[in-house]
Amino acid sequence: MPTDTAHIRTGPRATPRSRTAAGAATRVTGWVAALGLALGLLATVPAALVMGASPAQADQAEEVILEDGAGIIHEPTLREGLDGISFYEPTTVVVWTQRGEAESNLNERVLADARENHPEWISDDGQKWADGLFIYALDPEGRLQGVYFGEDRKVSLELQEDIRDAAFDSLQEANWTQAALDATEAAGAVMNRPWYRHPGLWVGGGVLVVIGGIVGGVSVASRNTRRQKAQAELDRGNRAFANVSTDLEATELNAHTVPDDSTYGAMVLERYRTFHERYLEAARENDRLSGLPAKKLHRKEHRQAITAYTKQTEELDQLDDTVGSTNTLLNKYPGWPEAWDLQTAPMREDLEQIGELVTGQSQLTAVQLTPLRSFRPEAERELERLGAGLETGQLSPDEALDGLDALRIRLTGLLDDYAKAQINAFATSDAERQTLQGELDRERNRASHRPGSILDTVHQPGWFWTATAFHLGYSSGQSHVVTAREQAEASSSSSSTGYGSSGGSFSGAGSSSSF
Repeated sequence: MPTDTAHIRTGPRATPRSRTAAGAATRVTGWVAALGLALGLLATVPAALVMGASPAQADQAEEVILEDGAGIIHEPTLREGLDGISFYEPTTVVVWTQRGEAESNLNERVLADARENHPEWISDDGQKWADGLFIYALDPEGRLQGVYFGEDRKVSLELQEDIRDAAFDSLQEANWTQAALDATEAAGAVMNRPWYRHPGLWVGGGVLVVIGGIVGGVSVASRNTRRQKAQAELDRGNRAFANVSTDLEATELNAHTVPDDSTYGAMVLERYRTFHERYLEAARENDRLSGLPAKKLHRKEHRQAITAYTKQTEELDQLDDTVGSTNTLLNKYPGWPEAWDLQTAPMREDLEQIGELVTGQSQLTAVQLTPLRSFRPEAERELERLGAGLETGQLSPDEALDGLDALRIRLTGLLDDYAKAQINAFATSDAERQTLQGELDRERNRASHRPGSILDTVHQPGWFWTATAFHLGYSSGQSHVVTAREQAEASSSSSSTGYGSSGGSFSGAGSSSSF
């Protein structure tokens, strides 16, 4: 939080003109020295008070409840992250997500869901949130987030805003799970905070103590946050490395029997060519990083090394899956139908989402919507034909993969055209068009590699559009544009604390805002 700082303004240096002036200067110097001594003595008072206070209890979340209506939270990552977050009192943590509209009242929606499905979240008199409760609510579609507190966990509106601010960077990156962790960690740091840990305590120690306490507290909190994130990322990399190590012998055997006269077999083997060297490099990093003291993980050089190591091990983990599915499919070994299903899974997932993409697009004409709508049944028939051809032997695995590649390329082209139509219909300026296109491109290039997918392996990231990436990219870009428009209309924004017309007399602590 920004803090007020005192500024001592010095005027032009005065030239002493008499012994009286010199004496006055000496007396002023003496007063300054005395004041400094007094402040120094006063600064010891809070420290002495803290020395006599009992230590705060550090508790993990008493219970974690995930209500992921939007389907955006990775539950294992959430629960693992929450294990590392402490609370001053046992607290039930609820992470609640739902897709809605930016104009909706998130507070009202959370309360309505609680009344209908989770009455235990509400106090017995129905007027407050239940004791011991913290709720983090997120609407990725409407770009809204909210925080809500049991009556014995409530904090000021200013601190509620700080808690939401803690999640802002992760929200901008569409890292929804991390945003929930960031907000919960910030809430845990202030709910039921002991008196001797309150920053205001140090005001009695003078300006220097205030500044030092704030800087020191922020520094420690920042280091702890970076350390926890680095540890979580290292754990993820170690899991991927363990997977690769376990499958190493099988991967090498699979690679030896991948037919190199196959177009796709040759391309996968080219990706595999440096696999062994990269694995040995990852093994060395695994040894080195695992030997680092946990207290040093916040350092920039270690965090960068951990990020590179995790990226490397996850790529190796994806590649060994692809080598296995390539060998099984191209040789039509037992289990090849399942290997083919792995190849068609991305396409089938995209086709299932086409209906959602084109629903409610009143600003577009039928001519603009028809190509995507008609593509789904056509593509489903083609997938059936390719699978049947493989089954009967009328198509070779390479020919089936060629047909699948053509389908995914065609869908990519249709989504490109659809993106242009949506951007032109929604944007009112070049800046808005650039924002929308930028978010679409970002999501396209960061689309995840499907485990075992041959086509995702042999092509570069962003080669194909996926319906999921398109939906996330356009929604994010649209929300950025809407937010920019609202900010242009109003010079300031405020938190929403009301629970809408359906909230009645409910007055539980909490608030929400857009991001």
